[in-house]
Amino acid sequence: MRYSSAIMQMKSDPRYETASHMLEQIVRGDIPDYPLLTGLYGVQQARSLHSVIGRFLEEHATEFGTPRHNQHNASTEISDARSKVEETADFQTLQERLLFGELPDLHELQPFYGAYADEVREIFHLFIVHKLRRKCGITSAAHLNRVGVVVGKMGLDKPGEHFYSTVGVMHDALEDLLDVARDELGQVYGTPNYQLFLNRYVSPELHGHVRRITNFYDLLLAEVLERLKSEGLYMNRENLLRHLEDLYMHEPVEIHPYLEKMHYVLEDAVLEGDVYGQAKWKCYSELYISEMAVYTHSRGDYRPFEIKAIDLSDNGHGRDALAMSSRVKNLIKHQIYANYGMRLNSTWHGLNNRVAELQEDALVHAQHSIISDLLQQQSYMDFAVSTMLKLLSLKSIFFTDR
Repeated sequence: MRYSSAIMQMKSDPRYETASHMLEQIVRGDIPDYPLLTGLYGVQQARSLHSVIGRFLEEHATEFGTPRHNQHNASTEISDARSKVEETADFQTLQERLLFGELPDLHELQPFYGAYADEVREIFHLFIVHKLRRKCGITSAAHLNRVGVVVGKMGLDKPGEHFYSTVGVMHDALEDLLDVARDELGQVYGTPNYQLFLNRYVSPELHGHVRRITNFYDLLLAEVLERLKSEGLYMNRENLLRHLEDLYMHEPVEIHPYLEKMHYVLEDAVLEGDVYGQAKWKCYSELYISEMAVYTHSRGDYRPFEIKAIDLSDNGHGRDALAMSSRVKNLIKHQIYANYGMRLNSTWHGLNNRVAELQEDALVHAQHSIISDLLQQQSYMDFAVSTMLKLLSLKSIFFTDR
């Protein structure tokens, strides 16, 4: 496991081991021992915290399960590859150009993308022109490039080929560009016309993998949301289902399978409050990752599923810059990937390494998110309750039977 600088700093705290043991007891559903509580907070505070944690564990006893154990020897191949490529001058030059919104020259792309360098350059051009950025503020093209180069560094392509490296670069192309890129008539492509975009910008042999790695469910939900806004309507369960049916009636057949599965999953779902966010999460967790796993398994080609792991890992190693809700969601996405990957019972060495790496990354960062709160000295009772609520929000990671 490659620890972040924040975790390394936390581990240097002389109280770290005590807080770590305290977390272990809480995850088991036990009230921490007085010596642990006293060591962290003092005698008087230990009494009150013993009561607070005891009440919480009693009220939420049914939400705890069998603790998940760390895999201390889990692969670090994705993280290692990311570090190695960032040491090379060619990557540094290319990444600097992208970070400052400059379109790289073809010769700068060819070492990483070979015969596909032209179309990779065109995709970067679209991202730069439309000023697409990550939540942290940097250009989205930098993330695409890092994923693509790491795919190549990990040897997913045969020597001299750059097929999967290019799929890695293209993994967000449809999701990010369909609503901003324009066709020859000046019209935005939109999700229903995704095939026209692929025909124009992506080599035919890449289409299948790019489609498979794209979260069309997010795209279609965004399409519904925009249509509802244009009609002055809000998204509730009824409006969502009605517009999915309308898309099915009037849009190209290429998106019909996605619409059918979305309708099936959502028609009996409890959708209240943030219907859009809930629907996105349900489709992600029950359709998108699951289908990618099954699809690649059935064809004996796990590369697209491995590329998704590299994408998730790249998103994850910058999670400390995200708001807490986004960090929690990022960790759970790792767990969802690991769950579906493990269910494949694959003998493919590479896939199993990706699953193990993401699983351990999720668990270690979830654990240290809790330990960080347990180390707080002021408002310690508030932090204790808050962090145990956080633990329950991450229970799919902490427990094996959730």
